[in-house]
Formats: sequence, structure tokens, C-alpha cells
Amino acid sequence: MSLPPACSATSTSRLSDSVYELYNPGVESVLDVVFFHGLQSSHTSVPHLSTWISSGSHKEVWPQTWIPQEFPGARILSVEYDASISTSPTHGRLDLYLTAESLMHNLIFAKVGQHPWRPVILVGHSYGGLVIKQLCVQAHFSESLHRSDKQIARFLNSVTGIFFYGTPHHGSSSFFTPNGTKLKDASPLLDYVKLLCADAGRLHEYFDALRVNYKWSIAGVGESRPTTFMLVSDAESQNAVAVSREMIVVEASARYGDFTVEHEDHISLCQPESRTSNTYIRLTSFLQSNKVNRRRLPDNLQTVPKMAMSLHSDLLVEVQKILRTGPAAVALCGMGGVGKTTLAKLLFNELCAEYEYTCFIPRCTDMKNTKEIEDKVNSSMHHLGKQLTQGVEKWNPTDLRQQTLLLVLDDIDNGSHVAFLQDIVLKNDCANSRYIVTCRDRNILNSLDSCVFDVKFLNPESSTKLFMSYAFPYPTEPSPSLNKWVPKIVAKCDGLPLTLEVIGTYLKTKVRESIWMECLQALDEAKDVGRLDDKLWAQLRVSYDRLGSQEKEIFLDAASFFSNSSWKLREAKACWRVLYGYKDIQWQTLIDLSLVYDVTEEKSIQMHEQLRSLGIRLASGWGTGGRCRTWTPKNVPSRFNSSNYNESIAEGQFYSNDPGSSSTDMGTHIEEVIALRISRGTPIEVRDYDTLTFKGIIPLLHEHSMLLDLRDIGQMKKLQYLDSEVFMRNEVGGKLPKNVTLLRLRGDVNNLHDLVDRGLARSLAVLDLRAPLTCLPTTVSDFQNLEVMKFAKCLFEDLPEAFGQLPRLRHLTFRWCENLRSLPEAFGGLSQLQSLKLKDCWSLEALPDRFGNLSQLQSLKISGELSQNCLRASEICPSYKAW
Repeated sequence: MSLPPACSATSTSRLSDSVYELYNPGVESVLDVVFFHGLQSSHTSVPHLSTWISSGSHKEVWPQTWIPQEFPGARILSVEYDASISTSPTHGRLDLYLTAESLMHNLIFAKVGQHPWRPVILVGHSYGGLVIKQLCVQAHFSESLHRSDKQIARFLNSVTGIFFYGTPHHGSSSFFTPNGTKLKDASPLLDYVKLLCADAGRLHEYFDALRVNYKWSIAGVGESRPTTFMLVSDAESQNAVAVSREMIVVEASARYGDFTVEHEDHISLCQPESRTSNTYIRLTSFLQSNKVNRRRLPDNLQTVPKMAMSLHSDLLVEVQKILRTGPAAVALCGMGGVGKTTLAKLLFNELCAEYEYTCFIPRCTDMKNTKEIEDKVNSSMHHLGKQLTQGVEKWNPTDLRQQTLLLVLDDIDNGSHVAFLQDIVLKNDCANSRYIVTCRDRNILNSLDSCVFDVKFLNPESSTKLFMSYAFPYPTEPSPSLNKWVPKIVAKCDGLPLTLEVIGTYLKTKVRESIWMECLQALDEAKDVGRLDDKLWAQLRVSYDRLGSQEKEIFLDAASFFSNSSWKLREAKACWRVLYGYKDIQWQTLIDLSLVYDVTEEKSIQMHEQLRSLGIRLASGWGTGGRCRTWTPKNVPSRFNSSNYNESIAEGQFYSNDPGSSSTDMGTHIEEVIALRISRGTPIEVRDYDTLTFKGIIPLLHEHSMLLDLRDIGQMKKLQYLDSEVFMRNEVGGKLPKNVTLLRLRGDVNNLHDLVDRGLARSLAVLDLRAPLTCLPTTVSDFQNLEVMKFAKCLFEDLPEAFGQLPRLRHLTFRWCENLRSLPEAFGGLSQLQSLKLKDCWSLEALPDRFGNLSQLQSLKISGELSQNCLRASEICPSYKAW
């Protein structure tokens, strides 16, 4: 067979014995493309180049020169292996099995497929396509036998597509043996290929099963013209040159996946004349459609604003360089709202592909001790981009030892955070791990061996660019009358990205010049505030003050109660529908003004920490001498909680109906409380221990603690949210105010009659009850506004038929209700039910016949005995999962 002459010297880097790098983008690549050559009629030192030379007037290795221009972020590789069909002392002696085994090790050494969300696309010509298939099959069998071989598993999971040029998937009777010509010095490889082609069906069957399993995309092209080639033969013991024109791989053998037949022969098929050649266009279209590893995007990839990359670009490059060369820890220091967290997210997204384990922990300031932050890290750890779960046969923190780890701790603010980081560095014991922290106080970083970077305010140019991106998103342009206000407002924002975003978003739809003037005046007043944090809050409050009354209430609820809690957005919306006649437009207003982040209803409410702090301060009467709206250990001002203690507000003003009064009598201010969260360890004053049961928790009392007598909950006339994690006796349930819309109770509550009798049923939207409840009353149907209901460890055996008369119930969960035997037939009447979870309800044996009437059911999860027998579940709900 006639092949092109060897390629002239070309700039390549040899990454391993068989892998050559034709192009490197110079930054972290977003795609690896690997080329596999076919059989060679004679030995050449550069088959990984000569196979891919263009056939036009200007000869060049087209994967090296053409593809980088269309895919500048791709790394282009080519592999070389023994594929000579004539034998010599050094060539033509390896079979396909040994070739595939050697190539797998060399590709791993070259880091191909070792980044869990950097896709890999394999391209093979002729025999090279068979090499690819054998390599993948052997890798799969090897990984199945040796589960600890994570590198091979990573490779297989990173492959997104394979493109074949003229590969004999189903064999070829004339594959390099024209007219039965016997080659002089024929290689044993040729006999192996003949045998392989005869048994090609088996390899193809194995490979196609892997394609389905790994969801690989397949495409290719085949020849339609016979190939002219010359071979030195040994006919009748005399050397002769055999000239033949034959179809090497017929269409029936080459056809596989997205396939087309081209007007080319077997050799020109992979040697396009130009970039307009169809054989080249077909490949680039395939690369374009598979350049993102959709299956392997990391679960913990952080969301950042589109403009973020350009705001601190120089600092980003500098920090990234330090992290790649050392030291192990980097600290980003600066005031709140300056962009530390955004920069940390960018660094995490850029680097996470290089690490086995990754973890991003936001708002460490909410975690005041080592145990809290340790639990958060353990529950947020990701391996190869997928979240891990602690437990038997799943993962253990000891798995981190000597494994590469990228850990980000955002907003650390005390010594216990530093101590935790130092401890995890010791336990990880891996020199290639990296740690990033953000912090407002440089003194905290003194004991941390790290490289500290100060995150500065934005310069006027970057500030204007950021502001304009929010106030006038492309293609909007400011009118001449507003143009003059832009530099004035930008200057008042002091180069703080958060302020520029919030103010820019607020002004986005404002076309009246008077509104811009009012905004400038409000920002000008904020200049008089002394402390930097107070100045920032005063700037952010400009946007808050212009909300409608109901939007303000929703923002305060979100900031002071729902944000950074276990409650989801859907539960908050359920409450707001009762309290404020909530409509989606109100929440969208907060999103549009950048006061909250846009999350799905299944997620917790998220907002910038400074906006959350502003909301907590406003809910606590900051700047007004008002009362505390939300009672939690972190929200009630205390000299022992410096993060939210304001010296300018006298203690008597917080704990009194009369702002001028110095009385601290509980009875005079407790009526104003809107939200109450009681967690384990919350300081509680107990006058009658019969009303409270602690599981080994002793209340801690000191003069500046939040003192609370649980008997006085009934006096909280304005209470809307009660979230209690402590165990309370039944008497408490009978004292709840009528306005409660969200209720989480733990303890000896043995019936719900009291909640109905006291009128609570008309307002309750969310109920989470963990108690030995023995029965549900028939009056349960009075809970007409109930949307979310959760039961745990209840003792009832069945539910009343009235349970099917809850018109708004959307989400229902039963956990560990081991006595529950059946669901009523009326259950099918829950017309709005969207999700149902039944976890470890071991006595429940079947679903009611009318279960199929749940037309809105979108999510069904079942564990326990029922999950083994629930054949109808998948028919009723396509998203059914055994829990």
C-alpha cells in the first residue's frame, strides 16, 4: 500500500512512550482529542503524523494546524504504536491485545481522561479504530476486575465520543490482502488482523454494549472509491510489485453510528484536501457536539456572575499560579462585599478538575465550632465531581488520606476554623492538595501557614463596567439624560462589587431621571455612616427601601429565618401564600434586584452574606431601636455574639414594648416575636421542668443569653414561624398562637386536636412533626392551607379518610412510621400532591387502588418492604425511585 512520505520535522512534545502532544492551548484544556493511526505498509518513525497529512497543495498535519483554530481550548494528541504489516527485528511483532494494554498505561501517564469533567474524544483510522475498541473493552474488563483502579474508570467515564475513519467494524475479506497476494516478510500482525476481521462481530458486540453503558456518541465516514496500492510480494520466490485497486473496507462493514459515505478512497478518507472537505467538516461537527462532558459536570461547580472573570483577572491569574506551584494554602482577605467569595468560586471552578476530592463550604461564619464545620465538610465532600454520602460501604473521612484535595472555606472568622483547617491538612497528608480560605480579619490568619492576598476595591474603570452590565445589560444603551448620572453613582458605590450589582440592578428598569437623582442622594447619605460594614448596609438598603411592603416582609423572612436553614424555598412560598397572598412576581422582584439568588424550589434560599446580614439587622431593628423580629441564638443581639451585637441599641430597647423603657420583663416584649427557632443547646430558662424534655442537653444560662420560658410561647401573639428541635411535652402544642404558618415540633405531642381547636388549622401551611402521635383526628381536613406535611416516628397505624380532603397538600413525607399499615382510598383525592416519600415504613404493604388518581405526582420515593413489591409505582410515577 502506498502511504505519503514521512512528514517533515514538526513541533511535538512526547508525553509518554506512545503519546505525542500536537497542540497545547497553554491553559487548562477543556477538551482532549486523541488520534489513532491505521496499519502501515512499511515502518515509518512518524505514523502518528504521516497518517494525518492533508492532501492539498500545502502539506500539513491537519489535526495540529486546523483543529486548534476552531477549538483553541482543546489539547490535540496523537498516539504511535507498532502497526507495520511487514516484519523486521523491531516492528510488526505486536498484536492488538498487547498494543491496547500498552496504550492504556501511556494515555493515563499523559493525563488523558484523568480530569473528571474534561471530555475525551477518540479518532481512529482503519486499524486505529479497532485499537480504540480493543482498548476500551480491555479497560472495562480490567476496571471490573480491579475496582481500585480509579484511573481506568476515570478514563472510560471521560470519553464522550468516538469518530471512525473507514474502520472494519464487521470485518473485511480483502483487508490489505489484494487478490490473495502473499506479502514478503509479512508481519504476524497481518494474520492477527485477518483473524480479528473474521471474528469482528464479537469485539463489536462487546464494544457496542459499552457504548450504551457509557452513553458514548459514535460517528464515522466510509470510502466509496477503490484504493490503489502497491505491495512487494513474494510470488513464485521472485520479488515483484503487486498493483491493485480494491475496496479496502466496504460500506456494510464501516457503517456504525452517525455514518456517511464519502467520495474518497481508504487513504484519502483521513487526508482532507482542505477545511471545506466533508471528511473534515464531519469531524469538527462531531467535536462541537461532544466537547462538553454533560454526564460529568461536577455537582459542586459554583455559580458566578458573567462579569466576574474580568473584574479581578490579574489577581485571579496570580493566585492560580501560586496554587499550582505552592504553598498549599491561600487566603483571600478583604471587607465584606469586595468580591472574595466570587474570586474563591472562580478559583474553585478553574482548579477542581485537577483534584480527586473537592469541597466548597460557604458562610463558615455561621459555624461557630469545629464540630459544625467538620459535619458540613463531611456532608459536602465530592469525589470526581459527585457528592459522597457517609455510611457503610460509601465513604469515610479517612479516605482522604494522601488523596489530592481542593478545599475552600469561605468567610472564616475565628480560631476554631483555622484549627480545623490545620487538622484536615495533617489528616490529608498530601503535598499536592490545596486549600483556599476567605476572611475579613487578617489577624485570624496569623497562625495559618498561607500566602495572603488582599482583595482590593475595584478601580473606576472596572466599577463602571460592572455597574453598566447590570444597569444596562446588552444591548441596552443609556439615554443621554442618564449618562451623566452613571459616573456619580459609580463613585458613591466605593468600588464594592456587591453595591454596584445591587444598585445597578435596581436602576435597570428606571428611565426617569428623578429616580436616579433620589438614588444618588440616598447613597450620599450612606457616606456619613462610620463603620465600613454599616456603610455597606446603608448602601444596600437603598434598594430594600424601595420594595413594596409585602416584598420587604418576604425579604426579612428570607434573610432572618429561611436563609441558611434546612427549609426549602417551596416551604417558604407555602407560608407566604397564607401570610401575604404571595405571588411568584414578588419573589422574582427580589431576584431581579439581586437581593436573593435564583434557586429552584427544592433548594434552600441563598443570598449574599452581606445582604443576609442587612436583613437580620433590619429584622432586629438595626438603626431604629426596634425589637428583634426573629429569635435564634444567632439573631438576638448579645455581647457574646459579636457578629450581630450593636452597642448603639440599648438592651432595654430590644426587650421592651416601649423603646424608652429599660424594663427587661419578658412579658412586655415577647408579643412582638414573629419567628422563633429553638435548637439543641439554645439557652432556655426553665421554671417548670415538667414542660420540657432534653435528651442529655443541659440548658446553659448566663445573664446575656436569650432567656426563654417555653410556657410563654403562647404569649407570642404575632408568632408565624416556630422551628423547635428540642423535645417538648404535649402541653406546649395547646398553647400555640393562631397565626403560626410553619411548625416543627419534637416531643410528646400525641394528637393534633389542640391545633385544630385553637384555630391553628386555618393558617398552618407547613407541618413537620416528630412525635409518638397515635392518631390523626378526622378534623385533619380543616388544614385547608397545608402544603407541606412531614411525619417522623409516629405511632399511628392508618390515616382517616378525611386525609384525602387536603386541597393544597403538595409534599408529603413519612419517615420511620413503623406502625403505618395502609393509606386510605381517599388518598387518591389529593389532587395537588406532587411528591411523596415513604421511608422505612415497614408495616406498609401496598398502595391504595386510587393511588393512580394522583395526576400531579412528579416524585415518588419508597424504601422498606413496600419498595420491593411496588411494581405499580413506576407506572403511576415515571420518576419513582426505591429509596
